[in-house]
Amino acid sequence: MQENLQINIQFSRDQVATVATLANAKLDEETWDILTDEPISVSIDDIDDGEAKLGLLFALVGLALAKKL
Repeated sequence: MQENLQINIQFSRDQVATVATLANAKLDEETWDILTDEPISVSIDDIDDGEAKLGLLFALVGLALAKKL
């Protein structure tokens, strides 16, 4: 069985609210509670744009390498 690199990241409410505002959405208490109720698993494959996927992959793997090496 192949092992995978797992990276955990946390965002503050202010960071999420900023992104929500830029996306023309409102971060109300109910939405925040839903988002923080349990960890959310995402996959790099959830991104359709190839360049965005590659950029995020480089950034996250680069950060992981920098933290561990």
